[in-house]
Amino acid sequence: MERKQLNDEKTDSREVEVFLKNKAMCSTEENIGQVLSTNHVIVERILNWLAGLDLNSCAQVCKLWNNVSKTIKGRRHSLYWMFQVSTHSNDSSIMDAHINSSDNKQVYACGRNSEVGAHFHNILIKAPVEPQLGLIFCNDCFFFKPHHYFVNFNVKLTHHHRKRKKPQKKGEYEIDQSERMKYNKPVMNFLAKHFPPSCYLLGCAVPGIVGTPVNYSAPVEAEICPGFSGVFLPVIPGVNVHPFTVTEDDQFVASFNKRRKKQLPMKDVSEIIGVPSDTEVKCLLLFVREVLEDDCPIHTLIEHYLIKQERNIAIGGAVVPELGYPYTVNNKSCVIAGGVAFSGEGVLAASLLIEEHINNISELETKIRKLKACSIPEKQCVGFMFACCGRGSFFYQRSNVEAEIFHKVFPNVPLFGLFGNGELGIDYLPKKKNMDSISSGINGKSWLHAYTTVFVLLSFKN
Repeated sequence: MERKQLNDEKTDSREVEVFLKNKAMCSTEENIGQVLSTNHVIVERILNWLAGLDLNSCAQVCKLWNNVSKTIKGRRHSLYWMFQVSTHSNDSSIMDAHINSSDNKQVYACGRNSEVGAHFHNILIKAPVEPQLGLIFCNDCFFFKPHHYFVNFNVKLTHHHRKRKKPQKKGEYEIDQSERMKYNKPVMNFLAKHFPPSCYLLGCAVPGIVGTPVNYSAPVEAEICPGFSGVFLPVIPGVNVHPFTVTEDDQFVASFNKRRKKQLPMKDVSEIIGVPSDTEVKCLLLFVREVLEDDCPIHTLIEHYLIKQERNIAIGGAVVPELGYPYTVNNKSCVIAGGVAFSGEGVLAASLLIEEHINNISELETKIRKLKACSIPEKQCVGFMFACCGRGSFFYQRSNVEAEIFHKVFPNVPLFGLFGNGELGIDYLPKKKNMDSISSGINGKSWLHAYTTVFVLLSFKN
């Protein structure tokens, strides 16, 4: 330890010596440009304070700035999120937003709905790193009346904010979906303008949302108030993210013999999810637009991984009224679901089902503490809560019960989620036997439920 400290002191002294030397060189304006284009130490100290979007601009200055920008962005792996709620009382409203990173913490308050969009943009502009995935949960009003919340919203512009590539010639590869990023909802196209083309956005319009603002002691269950919450995941070594959509015509070649009557092309599950067949999926988040029947592709998809991995997978999600997703290439069939699969050695996950009969605080806390017993690292961790719209304040006779108990057990883990029309999830607690007690769920399905809540704990090691 002493040797390491001495080495650090020598390194710092050398940096100070180089800095003072170049400071002397900068005594004249003629030498300033030379130093800023040749000295790595000074350029890194300057650019290290900038947000992700600003780093992209600086990367275009010269080769040195480009290399320094890449180095800085390569060190930033922190999750960040936002939560904004607008509640009207005497012509006033409250809105909070939060970015969690080692470099940036901000709180916002607004007086009108129209300011929500302005703060949304401000958060993204000041984000420390560009995300590869964004999960956005919002109330229905944001999908159907976005002009009330985003002053600059223009329906015509949202459909053409990114130019399409020229039609492909024969023999060329298909255009990657992430390079098009044209969304099915105008509001999603509008939001996508503030993200890099490589970022995949998946949005859900639901009756109520769950989010974690910076100035609250606990997460908030916003069952009625218009608002939205979002979780943004940057590129993290050892973490593989596979967003996908499923259409009504997708018929999988699953690990068990189940076929639809309609003759359609057969696809392997891994082809849709984008995960190699020999890869272990650690967590599966699914958002479905309609009630799931026995012949639904989602049924085949979930059962495939439950059987293949012997239920050693965390599953969470909900049945939602509306989805916002990128268009799939050369596929005009109706999208019935969207989701994200997580794999890689850096991913740790667990999921927990709160059954309908658990209706008091003591039982709820006892159940949630089973997640705590899994000993999943909480430093780079996020929690998801998918609750039935029949629970919440109506179920407990007061609001914010389940979110508060989660915060009591996991005080350092932000919680996000939604209130939906059905819940998808199973009990998966690592280091425990997960086959002992299996809930039957709706129509005998062990993963589809009603009047329940599903918690998912997702941790990323880097």
